[in-house]
Amino acid sequence: MAITLSESERAELVRRTKMPHRRSAEKARIIPPCADGMSNTTVAGLVGVQAKTVSKWRRAFAAERMAGLEDAGWIGRPKADLILDDAERRQLQQWARQASTAQFLALRAKIVLRCAEGGANQQAAADLGTDRSTVDR
Repeated sequence: MAITLSESERAELVRRTKMPHRRSAEKARIIPPCADGMSNTTVAGLVGVQAKTVSKWRRAFAAERMAGLEDAGWIGRPKADLILDDAERRQLQQWARQASTAQFLALRAKIVLRCAEGGANQQAAADLGTDRSTVDR
């Protein structure tokens, strides 16, 4: 599947390679070598992804141009906002700090407090040194 890039598309792809979101930058690095006629396998080795990933984004770009590189919405239900009132926050902070609190309860309190601040569960898990599945629960 041959791809020809306009100058504006090439400039936009270069801009996207500098984006902090790893996935967007990765997709932007895939397309220019494809437009230069490289095979999926060669591009995959160059970018550090699987050949089927290159094939997927090559097809998406060929069909929809830059719009084909946009991520679809998240699959699954959205995460509910966690809002704590002052009394709940104080109680959780007390459990998290007290030496006499059971470790499992202290960890749960820290998880709830961290999640109430917002952000991704994966980041909360990394901050607390626990597995993401623990935070997800």
